[in-house]
Amino acid sequence: MNKTYFLPFLLVAAVSAAANADTYTNFLTGVSSVASDGTPTAVGGDWTVTGASLSKVDGKDAFEFETQDESLMTLSVTAKPADTNTIVKLELEVSVADVGDLMTSLPAEAQTAFAVSTNAYNAWNGEAWVALDEVPAGVDDSQTTNLVVEIKYQGDAPAHKRAARFSIGGTALRVRAGGSEWVELATTSNNLTGLSVSGSGTFAKADASVMLGVAEYDGVKYGTLAAAVTEASKDVSKTIEVLRETAENVTLPNGAKIADNGNVKGEVTVPEGASVEVQPEAVEFTPSSAGVVVGTSGSYTVPVNVGGNGVVTVKLPESMSNKEVVGTPSHSGSTISLEIQTASSVLTGAKPDGTKALTANLANLRDYLNTHTNEAYIAADVSSASITAALAATRENGLPLYQSYALGINPSTPVKPVPVASDSDPDNITLSIPGLEGTTPSGDYTIKYKVGSTEQSGAGAIKIPLSTGTGNKRVKIAFD
Repeated sequence: MNKTYFLPFLLVAAVSAAANADTYTNFLTGVSSVASDGTPTAVGGDWTVTGASLSKVDGKDAFEFETQDESLMTLSVTAKPADTNTIVKLELEVSVADVGDLMTSLPAEAQTAFAVSTNAYNAWNGEAWVALDEVPAGVDDSQTTNLVVEIKYQGDAPAHKRAARFSIGGTALRVRAGGSEWVELATTSNNLTGLSVSGSGTFAKADASVMLGVAEYDGVKYGTLAAAVTEASKDVSKTIEVLRETAENVTLPNGAKIADNGNVKGEVTVPEGASVEVQPEAVEFTPSSAGVVVGTSGSYTVPVNVGGNGVVTVKLPESMSNKEVVGTPSHSGSTISLEIQTASSVLTGAKPDGTKALTANLANLRDYLNTHTNEAYIAADVSSASITAALAATRENGLPLYQSYALGINPSTPVKPVPVASDSDPDNITLSIPGLEGTTPSGDYTIKYKVGSTEQSGAGAIKIPLSTGTGNKRVKIAFD
């Protein structure tokens, strides 16, 4: 009986080509040893050989097998691959022979399969056999050959199609119709479960490895950062996520967005005229001051080696949505320098009087908060509610802080009216509030000085009529 190979995998989606080599790591050694009776053992998997006749090949860890009728000898994967949704590569050393007629009834779990029939290589796509190249002269089952099966399942199915590529002796086989090296598969699976074999032949190797995803773009993992950058150059609307540490040097296209996640150890070049957005992790915003928590307003350096004369912007993590970057960061050598502050949206959401936000001049408001309630203003967990509370708090002069701000004074400035030094008005007592004379209000309120219902001209000459006495004529500052 000649043999055919069934490969029940959960498969993959788009291979990447880049100057930097993809990194694969082994998770299955299918023939780690062979017992004297021909029974194989594996590392990362288990063999089921019921219904198969086995014998050891003299002098090496290889075995000859023959299954009964169309039964299967199966190598199940038990190890957990180091990554998923990348590319699985299965390297086999087997004998290859013509099976005659291709089987029409394959196991339901067989995502792809490989067989030789009528002097041609064939691949199973999950629904039908696909004819590949012809078998070259001199290739038969008299000796083992290297069969490599690459299965790509990058991205989520069904949006990203799974596909397989078969190589014999280092040469990729092509689909007879169309010439593609890749056979599109019907499966939507996403992982390798094992290998099944039917027929007879020699088996010396069955090693499986998985490509480590270094970077991800638009839901697809790539084995190199350069490959992800190539994809991003076609559409810069999405973010390049760097998943593993890489020392690659790459040049980013204009408008690119990259979340380095602390993994970029090479140089990222931003050409002159280009603008690139870097997205650091929240941990990068850890102040040097002991006891200050991550995300406190202040100056930071982010360890990303950026070259070139282009513009670098920084997008803060979603967990820091209450903060914003001040101006345009600078980059030099291995760091990006930037300053973060409480977000404008936090300030405009604060309404210390219950109805009005202090929006007339946010720059002035920032300076005031930073000076007079710094701890609340720069806090990592600052919010509209915490700023509201700080502004509504009564301060040294007896006013809520927001009223002192609106009046244009420090919270320690007295606001008690006092008699003027020289009062020549025979009908009124003239008072003044010295601390409010000559000040510039914030512009958020219309400020009025009232005695009873009578509005006064200002803080420098408040008139209290003598005719009614002074006891029932209190001076009031109104904020409208």
